[in-house]
Amino acid sequence: MNILLILTAIAVLALCALGWLLRHMQDVRNAGVRPDGQEEPGKAGPGQRLSDQEPAAPAEKAVQAAAEPKDVDFRVQGERSMGGPVYGDVMCADGVYLPFVWESDMHASFDGRWLHTGFHESGTAHLVDRKSRRSWLLGPVQAQALESVHWRLPRWSGETINESGLADDEHVVLSDASFEAWLGEHVASPAQPLVAVRDLWMPLESVPPQMAASPPALTPSPAAQAEAATKPAPQQAPGPAAPEPAVPQLTLERHWPATLRHLRHPLEPLQCPNWQLMIDGKAQPWVVGDDAHLAWREDGQAFALYACPADDGQEHPRLRLAVWSVERGWQQWPETMPADRKSWSVSLYFPGPKQEAGKEGAKPLSVLGWEGSVVAQRVQLDTPETERLHDGVNLRCAAGDIEACAGHGKDGQVRLATMPRTTFTWLRDPLQPEQWRACSEPVAGQRLTWTLRRSALDEPGETAAYSLQWGERHLAGNWALEHVVVLGRHAVLMPHGKAPERGGSGAVQVWDGERLQNLDLPWPVASLIPVPGRNGGPAVRVGLVALTACLADKDRKEGTASWRWPLHSVSTSHLGRPGWSPLYAIRHIAPDAQGRWRLLPRWREVGQIQHPCADGDYVWRDPARGDALWWWGGVHMRVNHGWEPGTPRFDGVCVTRSGTVLCGTGPSACPHPAGEGWVTLEWIGGSNDQSSEWKLHWINPVEKEVRSLSLQAWMPLLLDWDAQGLHWREAERPAQDAATPQAPARQLIVPRMWSRAEVEKLRQGPHGLWLRKQDLNHAEALLAQDDWPWK
Repeated sequence: MNILLILTAIAVLALCALGWLLRHMQDVRNAGVRPDGQEEPGKAGPGQRLSDQEPAAPAEKAVQAAAEPKDVDFRVQGERSMGGPVYGDVMCADGVYLPFVWESDMHASFDGRWLHTGFHESGTAHLVDRKSRRSWLLGPVQAQALESVHWRLPRWSGETINESGLADDEHVVLSDASFEAWLGEHVASPAQPLVAVRDLWMPLESVPPQMAASPPALTPSPAAQAEAATKPAPQQAPGPAAPEPAVPQLTLERHWPATLRHLRHPLEPLQCPNWQLMIDGKAQPWVVGDDAHLAWREDGQAFALYACPADDGQEHPRLRLAVWSVERGWQQWPETMPADRKSWSVSLYFPGPKQEAGKEGAKPLSVLGWEGSVVAQRVQLDTPETERLHDGVNLRCAAGDIEACAGHGKDGQVRLATMPRTTFTWLRDPLQPEQWRACSEPVAGQRLTWTLRRSALDEPGETAAYSLQWGERHLAGNWALEHVVVLGRHAVLMPHGKAPERGGSGAVQVWDGERLQNLDLPWPVASLIPVPGRNGGPAVRVGLVALTACLADKDRKEGTASWRWPLHSVSTSHLGRPGWSPLYAIRHIAPDAQGRWRLLPRWREVGQIQHPCADGDYVWRDPARGDALWWWGGVHMRVNHGWEPGTPRFDGVCVTRSGTVLCGTGPSACPHPAGEGWVTLEWIGGSNDQSSEWKLHWINPVEKEVRSLSLQAWMPLLLDWDAQGLHWREAERPAQDAATPQAPARQLIVPRMWSRAEVEKLRQGPHGLWLRKQDLNHAEALLAQDDWPWK
């Protein structure tokens, strides 16, 4: 019986499927045959081109646009992964544009005709009708009333529609006239027409004020400047006179891209207007910004400026040097340096507000100028830096202003200042546009001039070779372009050679106007760094990016100091292997009392307890107790290039004169009153705004042991160690809102507390060092330091 029922059911389903298939085939045949020979819509008839067909009516176009995907396109500009609300802009297919909208506050009607924004960080919202191209400003109460009829907003057709089938008026889509009456009753502000900005339609409130900007003023020609500076010359006696060449008249007109709709940031051409250059009323193929840095030749028959090609289709075209002359017309220099494989670059020089102000009585540096018939284009060298504060395995270039250490306070806290930039001038000769010639700032009264001899090899780290002369005096050999001028008296130079990463010597020489001094360095130098002085200007020393070691990438631990890494000597056999990297370190050179340049030791001399956030290696010589302590190698918790002056340093190494070593400590240390070693402070972990975990380590070279006590504090400051015990206090926290700062009280660690401390015996290591058991593995790495203090 069951089998019979199953077979019957299968037969019924097969008959139903066959009937549906026959009806579907009949419908397809009927759709392919049209009465009276009518053709399928959208296809051209015989002898008619697609371009000859009747264009669709505006209303039909609007309906078609509304039906297209992405008709109302919200384009995200923020990062979703960062948390919080996401903002962006809204670009519609018909050009209606809302520039700044939060994603959670953006609402569109069923067919995309109406756009409604919310109130995130704003007291007003917008209602936009794309059909009539109008907008209304809504308050909170009006926006709430709109929400109640949001689904009833008129459609593109504008007719009343009863989609629910109910006779109730509350369920009927409003017509244009009905909604117009509703707006008049509930919205106080009148409708504002959308403003046409090229091919965009925007609410009036969203149009940037720069839309009505006037063209910037151009530097007048020398003849116009002379005419404005002097009185009219008396009329000369009649007679034949040689006609003066006409000076070209320069004007500017607003330049617009071909379309704004397809730009990622459509408001950028409005907020940062571009201007097309006109010569005697004729459009030129160049577009300039607010400041073209126009420079005229002395005779007024040529000028140079910074501009972009007018026909460049990129959204952000690259600025380049353009030169016009009566003799040669337009010429351009798009590159700022010849081909190079070194990890540095040359960028255009544009002074900031501080650089424009300059020092008292100092003449500001010119951006563009003329030296006879040659254009002088000022550029600047990018500043090299490592990815960590004092060392690293990668070099990168900083193009903007960066802060650097200009000195230290007595407690070791760093004093930061803006790093000076190395600038020089390219000499662009219109008669020899392919020639590369550069001039430095004056050194001992004359400028150094580089002339390109040979382009860089196509190998990593290689740079171009130049000939070099000082005034009329030629300096023998080939030279790299990188240099640093020190106070106009010395120039630190780099002879050209193979890249240090490929086995080059990386030599450094100093020129003082009379002779070249070779520096005897224990490692090759990869790059030069200007150093800020205490008064804000350049210092009488220069930083070196030294290639001090190399290591396998698998042995590198990013969150620790580099002395923990198994380092190897610099050699091409190591660096030539895959998976190996160089280790760079920042060192400094300076002249001594006799004017000889020497390598400075890493250690700064101190005479008091250092702050837990102190930066830089130091030595504290304590002749009263006959002891000394060296500390170096600390990092901060982020282990990056940021200075973080308020963050504790940790994972450093301290070494006493007696040879006791303690690894992993901070810079804060205090000597024992009876000469029985030192106490050091180690940051274990915690946050900046809460109490952290610290440890006090007493290094006792007499007993050959280390005693450790735990400490819970925000930022403990060691004050003194006397017969009563070790004195310390909390650092003053930043004042909170509505809180009165209170001076922290002094606290005391009495001698009997050390008897309950954790004790670790020191073991004898190589070369007479005494270390903890866990530090013995690092003894060889510590001894490999080029300026090891204890020997």
